[in-house]
Formats: sequence, C-alpha cells, structure tokens
Amino acid sequence: MNMVEIKPIFVSTKNVRNFDVMLDGLALAKGEGRLGCVASPPGRGKTFTAQVYAANHDCIYFRVASIWKHSGLDFMQALCQEVGITPPPGRKGRCYSEVVLRLRGTDRPVFIDEVQRPPKDFLNVILDLSDATACPFILLGEEELKGLMQENKRVWSRTYQLLEFDPISPGDIIFYVREAAGLRISKEVAGILHKNSSGDFRIVRRDLLALVQFANARGTQEIDEELARIAVTVGLKGSAGNGKTARS
Repeated sequence: MNMVEIKPIFVSTKNVRNFDVMLDGLALAKGEGRLGCVASPPGRGKTFTAQVYAANHDCIYFRVASIWKHSGLDFMQALCQEVGITPPPGRKGRCYSEVVLRLRGTDRPVFIDEVQRPPKDFLNVILDLSDATACPFILLGEEELKGLMQENKRVWSRTYQLLEFDPISPGDIIFYVREAAGLRISKEVAGILHKNSSGDFRIVRRDLLALVQFANARGTQEIDEELARIAVTVGLKGSAGNGKTARS
C-alpha cells in the first residue's frame, strides 16, 4: 500500500464564500474609503482565506507583528515594504505619504491581520489611509477587534462590512480529509474530529497528521472510530508509533 500523504489545500467553506461576498459588497462603494472587519477566535481560517484571496486578486496582505506594539514607525515602514516602497522612509509622516501616493486610485483591497495587537491609535492611522487612498482596508483579528472598532465612532461609521467566521463543520472536515489526504471518513469519524477541535481548523489538521501516521503504521486507509479516538488522544504528543501502545 502506498503511504498516505497530506497535501496543502484550500477548502472553500461557508466562511470562504461569505468572505467573497463581503469583498463584493465593499467593491460596490468604489471611490471612497471604507473598512471591513473579520473578527473571530483563532483557528477558523481568517488568515489563510485572506492570504489566498490576496494572492488571487492582486491585493495587499499585511500582518501586524507584536514587536511593533510601541513603534508606529516600524508599522509604517513594514507597510511601505508590503506595497513595494523600498527602502522605506525613515519618518512616519513620509511613510504615510508614500503609501498614499502608491495606493491612491488603485482601489486595491488591503488586508491587515492581527489588528487587535497594536494600540488603539493604529486604527485611526488605518482609517486615514483608507480615506486618503479610497482603497478598502479589511481588518482581521480575534473577537475583541469588533469591540475595539465599535469604541471608535469614526472607525465604526466607516465600517461597511462585518464578518464573523463560524467554526469548521463536520461536513467541511469530511471534504478536507478527502481532498488533503485522499481518505474517506464517515460522519461519525468527522464528529470525533470536530468535537475534539471545537471547530478549530488548526487542531483538525493536527489530528489529521496523527491519523495519517496511524493509518500508515497499520498499512490501511480504512479510518474507523477507534483510530480517530486514538489520534485525537495522542495527536499532540506526536507519538503515534504503531498504534499498539495506545490501544493497550
């Protein structure tokens, strides 16, 4: 039997389809600055969805680093580099002006991820950039991002679209396992993976890695409920072995 492998794939879930609809809605307001908000717990696919969309639609994807928390200059210089301004200027004001010149009139969507990390004042900078460039800026972050944006009346009044990602469903898991690993699993097995993950896609992928290890060790592509329970129990430990110890 050939060894089962896991391929990197992009699953078009309901969240992804809603994401596309959100971007279509923002496009209707072309010619003016506007914001979108995608807020939900980690592990639901926000980042990967934005990265794939950005790569396929000539958008800008920019992830905020925790180390920039107290440095607006670092933030603006990194943004300059993302939009192709190299080397970036050495002052915040100049960085801002260069980004505006580069984006104005392009209507390129700009995704800014992990926006809940920096101080609240960064939201005003992002809003000013959107107003000055007339480009849609889509902010992604965890649950508290929505509240942070609502607290800022200027920001919230210019937020035209809000999307909250749902947990991954058992049906999504069945499709993902089939497409990524070529394995067919029952709804009962998908239910075990779903319950263990609480809808977190990263945990589903982690458990699938353990599941594939066990399947390869047993020389089988038949995934039963027993194998799924073993995988979710020891998957994080990474000690699949041949499955005998885990069953004893």
